[in-house]
Amino acid sequence: MSKLKSSFIILAIAEFTYNISSYVINMGLGRMLGVADYGRYSLVIGFTTMIILLVGRSIPTAMMKRISENLNDWSRILAIRKSAATIQIVIIISLTIIFYLSSPLIAKIFGDTTLTPLFKLSSLVIPTFALSSFHVLYFNGLKYFKAMTTLKIARGIFRISWILGLAYLLGLRGAIFGSILAPLSVFLVAVIIEIFFIKKPKNIRIAKYPYKKILSYAGGFILFVVFYEFYIRTDMYLIKTLTGSDTNTGLYNAAVTIALIPYYVMFALTFILFPTISDLAKRQDHKEIQKVLKKVIIFLFTLLIPSALVMALIPDLLVTIFFGNKFATSATLIPYMLGGAIFITIFYVLASVFNGANMTKIPVTITITALIIGITANIQFLPTCGIKATAIIFSLTATFMGISSLIMMYVKFFKNKKYT
Repeated sequence: MSKLKSSFIILAIAEFTYNISSYVINMGLGRMLGVADYGRYSLVIGFTTMIILLVGRSIPTAMMKRISENLNDWSRILAIRKSAATIQIVIIISLTIIFYLSSPLIAKIFGDTTLTPLFKLSSLVIPTFALSSFHVLYFNGLKYFKAMTTLKIARGIFRISWILGLAYLLGLRGAIFGSILAPLSVFLVAVIIEIFFIKKPKNIRIAKYPYKKILSYAGGFILFVVFYEFYIRTDMYLIKTLTGSDTNTGLYNAAVTIALIPYYVMFALTFILFPTISDLAKRQDHKEIQKVLKKVIIFLFTLLIPSALVMALIPDLLVTIFFGNKFATSATLIPYMLGGAIFITIFYVLASVFNGANMTKIPVTITITALIIGITANIQFLPTCGIKATAIIFSLTATFMGISSLIMMYVKFFKNKKYT
């Protein structure tokens, strides 16, 4: 078995376990909180997570890329991590304070001032989430996939324990408290792994690593993160803003959570492809890049199409299993989303390839185009046609993104003269 396949299997198991935990949480919260409060939880935690991903993910990703280019040079690796951590600490502290103080404004934008205390509480998700994700991407850069697997599984267990446990005791606020404590627990596991299980040479001299080399990649990558996170989450925010309905928000989130099951499972591929392509691109091993891409595309279509067909046949059963009868009407949305689920998965996997190969402008341009089309179409059709229109618009824009990324992959990696 090749290293790529074995790494994927290890991470796929972890990703599957983690996503099972996500669906267990959604099932539990949907039943415990009801449709409206589940919609409020999804909105608050989804928006807070989007903000941390928008602002706080670019530096750890740049660190991951630089580390993957300097494997086995521990002096350089630790210097890269130190520089990245210094920048990240400043960003996260500033972001947490600004988000907390801006909570009344954010709630007002969504047209519901009762969300203010929930947004204030959720500001504490920002530092704890940043701590855990920093270490996940650090291990990713090192290609320590077993350590990543451990953290993914631990995160799933902690999320179920903290979020559902505190939701049972304290309701909606308890679920948000759980979302704060779960990543903090993952961070503590990461520290234990770092101290006791990561073998490093003794007496390493940590040289200075220029902040500029971290920021030079982070600046381009953050554009992709900003526009992609807005794209993937904007539907829910538009529904809340344009309809003012927590119920519609909850129903849509339930439907998209189920429709994107294949997307979440394939997430494991991105963790492998980014450092792999980054390393191959630096070595200019073009033939190996082509080989990897051919295998990835065949693998994606082999798994995605059958899974989408099965889900299209049993949407009512899936909604009942995951969320219960209160969410029954969301089942009608799922078939409209499945084409989008296939192509958004393809796009995101290929985006990790483009980003690893220093071609970030490609996924950024595709995402901006889809985002503009999606927002414009929702403003036009959501108020009159309801959330079914939003599901169709998501599917159409995601299909555009997937097909565009496939075309650009062919142009850049197979038609390009230096690759032939």
